[in-house]
Amino acid sequence: RNGSVSMKMADQKYIVGIDVGGTFTDLLCLDTETQELLSEKVPSIPGRQWEGVLGALEKLGISYADIRAFVHGTTIATNALLERKGAKTGLVTTDGFRDTLEIGRTRRLIGGLFDIKFVRPKPLVSRDLRLEVEERVAADGEVLKSANDIDFSSIMDKFRENGVESIAVAFMNSYRNDENEVTAMEKLQAIANDIPVCSSTGVVPEKGEFERFSTCVLNAYLTPVISAYLKTLAGELEGQGITAPVNVMGSNGGVMTLDKAADFAAGTFLSGPVGGAGGAVRICEMAGVDDCITFDMGGTSTDVALIHQLTPRISHANQIDAYPIQVPQLDIHTIGAGGGSIAWVQPDGTLEVGPESAGAMPGPACYQRGGTEPTISDANLMLGRLPTDRALSGGLQLSKEFSEKAFQDLAEKLGKDAGSPVELADGVLRIAVSKMAGAVREVSVHRGFDPRDFALLGFGGAGPMHVFLVAEELSIPQVIVPRFPGHLSALGQLLADMRRDFVVAWGGPLDEIDISDFRSRAIGMRNNAAELLQEDGFSKDRREHSFNVDMRYVGQSFTLSIPCDPETADWDSLREAFHNRHEQTFGRADRHSDVEIVNIRLFSLGLIDKPALNFTAESGGDPVIEIRQVWFGDGWIDCPIMDRTKMAAGDGFQGPIIIEEAGGTSVVPPGWTITVHASGSLDCRRSYDD
Repeated sequence: RNGSVSMKMADQKYIVGIDVGGTFTDLLCLDTETQELLSEKVPSIPGRQWEGVLGALEKLGISYADIRAFVHGTTIATNALLERKGAKTGLVTTDGFRDTLEIGRTRRLIGGLFDIKFVRPKPLVSRDLRLEVEERVAADGEVLKSANDIDFSSIMDKFRENGVESIAVAFMNSYRNDENEVTAMEKLQAIANDIPVCSSTGVVPEKGEFERFSTCVLNAYLTPVISAYLKTLAGELEGQGITAPVNVMGSNGGVMTLDKAADFAAGTFLSGPVGGAGGAVRICEMAGVDDCITFDMGGTSTDVALIHQLTPRISHANQIDAYPIQVPQLDIHTIGAGGGSIAWVQPDGTLEVGPESAGAMPGPACYQRGGTEPTISDANLMLGRLPTDRALSGGLQLSKEFSEKAFQDLAEKLGKDAGSPVELADGVLRIAVSKMAGAVREVSVHRGFDPRDFALLGFGGAGPMHVFLVAEELSIPQVIVPRFPGHLSALGQLLADMRRDFVVAWGGPLDEIDISDFRSRAIGMRNNAAELLQEDGFSKDRREHSFNVDMRYVGQSFTLSIPCDPETADWDSLREAFHNRHEQTFGRADRHSDVEIVNIRLFSLGLIDKPALNFTAESGGDPVIEIRQVWFGDGWIDCPIMDRTKMAAGDGFQGPIIIEEAGGTSVVPPGWTITVHASGSLDCRRSYDD
């Protein structure tokens, strides 16, 4: 992957990206000799996700020995947390701070002030397993009580008695001086045998004890689960003769080695969706688009992210199921609306869609695998947007009869005002589209951006089917649908660079700190990052470093991250850049208030070669497969169904039209003009009346 491969690896020609979703496992394989892309899609196997990975590789039919690199996106961390299937965790903390996880910021976090039904989840560590020790570091970093003389054997005994499987160490003010925290961690590791121990500063060396404690506990809670899965996956792949290194997609947009992922489990959240954002950047580059909003709709959820100037937005203060996590993550908003989302009747008699999903098994009713509840996929089949006489990608044959039965049952539950099953299916889609449009607003309008200034890029197994409806809901004039839309997350993983993130808690009011000190610290961070990337095999010409500083007005609680070059930056330019970003984000700037730096951040990339990825028509002939009646708006329309593989660059079409391909179906309503771009993407436009 990095240009310094052995002769044996040079003979290997395949780079594989795999995205394990809640419903399907998608594989994309690049032949580096021919630049050809091969794809496969198989059902995911809950609890045994590696079997789907091996199944996809087997169906692909390539020689395992010819695989050069393997990048894997996984939902293991997310699912383990949501299902509360992480390890039993113990916490060692400073005397008097065992309840930090429970007290938090004394606000409700997720759910909002006006959600009367929201109940904050319990801490992941029960109170009896939050043990205190008499150590203390002052706010300025001075060690007031050393951890050197503490006997941790009694703590370890209690953890063993209670079946603790992982340990977190989080001390007050350790971000200023982690001497005590490191000492405690090392002492515990010496007597813990196989129980993993992690420290808060080893995960996130930043100010804010609640967020730091929470992130450390999350990492400890997930470490045994992630380690076990990765060990099993690596063993299974090795058993098949795959000698290539296995890397894991991280939530920061880059890849990690297996060892790094095992130590930094909290960095694997959103691993799959992050790959989609990375793939979207490459698609935008090829299509000549700088700004887009990704719309990744799969079987269980929809993920959206904003890409501005070909750069996905990164957030450092995040929440997963109401638990703060303070690690770099792509700013991705997820809602429970996917092809398998179930339509149901609320206690007050109104129709609702999701977040519960039929998943891969039993799946939507139309899958004929035992599912009986109507889903978004069933609604699309009812409206003529999916075929019944041809199998979908992966050999899945749909049954309209089963969908009709599911919607008839739903109509009976709703009563006399439900309308016909077709009208009810249309209503289900309208509800789902409204929710998905809300997610797009969350990453755009709520961040200070107008979504009409962006293209909406639809991908995922169900993304192209709904992206046009979401675009119309928000008056977005441009939609892009890439080739292999159902495999774009796997493409992003296949193209991802190695990435390492670093942060130093340093700063103060700009008028009171020395810029030469700033430059010295930044250069030290960069030198450390360069050494680590060199150990990963990346030569100097294949390393890239970028700095940001977290800034705020003096007295504020929240920061904005401002890009900078330490060697050329000056305080006046940084101050003005912060004012401008504050005004863009919040609508105002206070140029009379003092500005301060809180953290210095560095992300460093180990760069890989990016393939051209130009697509051409795979076969000639008429692209029209059939003419089928499809429901648009309030009636049926004779709609051409086309084969995307027979479309060549420069071809143009008018909606309504349905375009089918392996891994995705694009449903284009009336009013849209479609042009096949030279890169293979569909560039779709429409205008809106003022």
